[in-house]
Amino acid sequence: MAGLPVILLAELVTGRFRWSSTALDRPIVLLLAAALASGLASQWPGESAPLAALFGLTVLVTVHAAVGIIRTDPSRIRPIVVAWIAGAVLAAVWGIARAGEWPERASTPALLSTALGTTLAAGAVLALGAWTVARTRQTRVVLAAVLPLLVAALELTASRGAWIGAAAGAAVLVACAPRARAALLALVLASVVVATAAIGRDRETVMRRLASVPSVQANLDRWTLWTAVPRIVRDHPALGTGYGTFTRVWPHYRPDTVHEEKPTAHNVYLNFAAETGLAGLAAFLLFVAAGLAGLWRAAGAARGDPATDGLWVGVLAATVAVLVHQFFDATVMSWHTGFGLIALFAMGAAAARSGAPGRPTGRRRSV
Repeated sequence: MAGLPVILLAELVTGRFRWSSTALDRPIVLLLAAALASGLASQWPGESAPLAALFGLTVLVTVHAAVGIIRTDPSRIRPIVVAWIAGAVLAAVWGIARAGEWPERASTPALLSTALGTTLAAGAVLALGAWTVARTRQTRVVLAAVLPLLVAALELTASRGAWIGAAAGAAVLVACAPRARAALLALVLASVVVATAAIGRDRETVMRRLASVPSVQANLDRWTLWTAVPRIVRDHPALGTGYGTFTRVWPHYRPDTVHEEKPTAHNVYLNFAAETGLAGLAAFLLFVAAGLAGLWRAAGAARGDPATDGLWVGVLAATVAVLVHQFFDATVMSWHTGFGLIALFAMGAAAARSGAPGRPTGRRRSV
């Protein structure tokens, strides 16, 4: 990620920069305009405006890179998914190694437990999608073997939002899989059973945490945050408090009995509403809708291609997993996981524009 702005700058300096148009263009313009406007109008412009500019740079370089890769040859989705799964496996191993006595949860230095949960949920769903199009028996065995590892690490993050997201993504994948749905469902269930058995002494704690998902009492911290957002929006309806300023504004709206600092609203949609107002929320929802529509079209265009159809359905399902998790956390507000979500959207938009996600398309169309 750190090298992408350098590459973008080099392209601009040498005159080789070409922006490939997709259906994401207008939502991106609206989203970045709302974020920057919120930063400039914020009570803390010196803090918010640079964060909004960094957010804009992240979006632009990610979309430019992802579209450039997929537009020229949509079949490149295979090595991208393989690399993504490999990264998730490494993150799982690292997270498990760092997990100690509860409540010391699985995490990595760059990813806290909730963000690691996002990474593992997406990685597990992508692995399931790759399993449906594996070319050899050995590849299917390897993918089936790494799935319990990913699920075990996901359980040890204790991120209930990530668990719900992973379940939603797996459900979408099983429902939309082009083949072997019964075997795919069996693989999902077997992976959960093996992973849960493998976590040993933490199994009882994980089960108790799972049982707390519907409990109002166990989720009062989220409820306190979420009910504060309408009051923030009431006071700052158009442009919000400024992109990246939730930490600043939260002390003015939290109850007197709550003293804990909160960096986000633990819901990315409410977070955009609080920080960028109704304009920013509408722009973000438009961006999400355009991204999902592109992935849906890409998966539909790949249907019938045994080499890539399951991969594109897996990408769509993994994106659903990430987005569902964001109802309970705002992990994509950090560039580590935000980069991944934007890249998924961009790849789908590029493949949908090409109309042939499984085959090379020749010369790239640019504006």
